[in-house]
Amino acid sequence: MHGAEWLRLLVIPAVVSVILGACGSSALAETKITPAVILSQRYDSNVFLGPPEFVPGRQIWDLVTTAGANVNVENKSRLGDSVLNVGVNGNVFAYNTDLSFVSTSVFAGSDLSGWMSELLPGLTFRVSDSFQYTPEPPAFLTGGKPGETSDVFSRGIQAVRANTFTNIFLANADYSISRSVGLRTDYSHSFFKVGQIFITTTAGVPVAFFDTQIHSVSTGPTYTFEGGETLFLKYNYMTGQTSGEGVTLPFSAHTLAPEYVSRILPGWLITMSGGATIVEQAGNRTFFSGKLALAPSHDRPTQVRVSVSRQAAPAFFGAGGALISNIAQLSVSHRFSKVLLLTLSGNYAYNVSAPVDSFTFESVTGSALLEYKLTRSTTLGLSQEYNRYSYTGIVPFDRYATILTLKTEWK
Repeated sequence: MHGAEWLRLLVIPAVVSVILGACGSSALAETKITPAVILSQRYDSNVFLGPPEFVPGRQIWDLVTTAGANVNVENKSRLGDSVLNVGVNGNVFAYNTDLSFVSTSVFAGSDLSGWMSELLPGLTFRVSDSFQYTPEPPAFLTGGKPGETSDVFSRGIQAVRANTFTNIFLANADYSISRSVGLRTDYSHSFFKVGQIFITTTAGVPVAFFDTQIHSVSTGPTYTFEGGETLFLKYNYMTGQTSGEGVTLPFSAHTLAPEYVSRILPGWLITMSGGATIVEQAGNRTFFSGKLALAPSHDRPTQVRVSVSRQAAPAFFGAGGALISNIAQLSVSHRFSKVLLLTLSGNYAYNVSAPVDSFTFESVTGSALLEYKLTRSTTLGLSQEYNRYSYTGIVPFDRYATILTLKTEWK
């Protein structure tokens, strides 16, 4: 079954449940609609996201004004909780006016466990789908929990400026056989497509982008211990292909990596997994894979999140096929008061092509964000970002950005 068919069968019911909840009796459902507007001004030292020598005659730095709107709809009902989020941003460049663009994002998700448990007691089911169009795809996921690997396209690779389309569909099913034993299956379908490319050659060599499609499924038994810790004996199978530059490169990866989630440290949630991955692509390569993530389990003035992960991922820029992807992330936030919040974050990634080490991509990023609540619904933010990227055959290059943001939410 194609990804579009999964979307129609599983994500559309999530959106329908939001609409039905909004129209239904308040005794059965509760719907919350939160619109927001965002205004920002950004100084960007490298709007082409590539080495300056690859855009001769162009001013590589610019001032960018962004105006955006976002609507978030949350529905809570007896049968399940759903969310729908739609955002649109307009971006205007002061000097490189031809780069001005409008980006869009849509997220729909639903916990359909209420419906499923009526059909089969003990079954929980969650589904989501996210779509994004932007010529500035992020190298790392930000604003969420470090270590999340559901987005296989945000593992430290910063492609040059190009119009990109990404869609990620996720589904999770858990079935409780008893109080301790269960079965779990996670599925994802992801695709990446590229449109207009703003840097067409690098040192006389055409810039290589690869349309990518990935299917991934993880399955296995779970065991819940008396103290609440869980063990997931996970087997993961990933299959996909990258197409570009006149070639199509299929690959697959098999991973056996048990995952253990524990609260052995008071106030902390620890996720650990480790095992082996076999990448099959014109030959085989076996390597260690796994992750370690540390996150707070409850609110506190200072929040620290740490994660490292190593897994197979697709190469959609520079080279096609499979990658061995290594990521380390750190995020620290401190709330000085009810109105003042400081967040510091850092990311490091090293990606290498597999099974042959013919292409590497290394990136380091850091950011500081200071947020001040002007009113109950309006927040003023000031952030500074630093990025350094290097990949095979290219001289390392930097990017700096200073961003002033004003956001208002009508809660």
